Parts: sequence; C-alpha cells; structure tokens
Amino acid sequence: MAATPSPRAPSRHPGAVRAWLVWWALLAALWLALVDTVVVPELVAGAVGAAIAATGAVLVRGRRQILLRPRAAWLPAALRALVRFGPDLLKLATALWRRGVRRGGEGGRLVEVPYSAVADDPEAAAHRALTEALGSFAPNSIVVEVDRDRRVLLVHELVHTDDPAAGAKPLPEP
Repeated sequence: MAATPSPRAPSRHPGAVRAWLVWWALLAALWLALVDTVVVPELVAGAVGAAIAATGAVLVRGRRQILLRPRAAWLPAALRALVRFGPDLLKLATALWRRGVRRGGEGGRLVEVPYSAVADDPEAAAHRALTEALGSFAPNSIVVEVDRDRRVLLVHELVHTDDPAAGAKPLPEP
C-alpha cells in the first residue's frame, strides 16, 4: 500500500499556485487589451482562455529540468546581436540573388566554433540557450548544435565570413 503524502509535506512544485495566478493575470490582461471591450461574454471567454493557458504554462514549468539564470551583464551583447539582423539581411538578399537568380555555385558551410559554457549549472544553461537563440537570430548564421562533449558550437553560415564566432557567439564567455 502506497503512503499518501501529508497535506503538510512540502510541495514538489513550490510556487505553482503563484505562477498560475501570475500567468492568469497577465494573459487575462492581454485578452482585455486585444478585444478592447468589457462585454460580459468577452470577459468570460478571456477568463476561461487565460485559465487554460495558465494551466498549460504551469504544467510546462513543472517539467523543467533546470532553472536558467541569465546575467544582466549579457544584455548589451544580446542587443548587439539583434542589431546584426539588418546587415545579415543584406547578406541574405545578396546570396538569394547570386544563388537563386544568377544560379551561382557558392553554398553555405558548417563550421565548428570553440565554446566553453558546457557545465550543468543554471548560468551555463542560460548561456547555451541564449547563444543558440541569439546566434541564430540574424539570417547569416544558425547555431545547429552545442556539442558539450567536444566543447564546440556547430554553426551553419549562409555566406562565408572570416570570423564565424562573431555571429554565432554573441555573448561573452562565462
């Protein structure tokens, strides 16, 4: 016979109720902002939709393996990565013209870039997640994989550059 947990036992998911309430309030506010009306059926639909979405968010939250801990010092580098979008869009347009219209033979390439944030701590996990997202934001480079065993990023470059790490590793090393 399995023992049932005591109602006074600590929860396996601390803060789940608070997280649900925060998600519900944010999503209900978003609903109100989008529908821009306070008609009762719309309020009920928004409350129910927000409850369903908040439940989904809390269920996903309960399955997380590690809590990410990004550093505020990474913000300037992240903003610089976002600014790269414009120049890389020009590279994309040029590549499409050369390869699509003129049928040029130049192709993209896969490169390995040394990478050191491979630990299991929350800061390194946040660094990996942001590196993959920001390193893939601009159209010229896509971070395909973080190989933690070999300590490299596998990056696809649409147009060859002299320094593939500049686009793929937007954040300073931890």
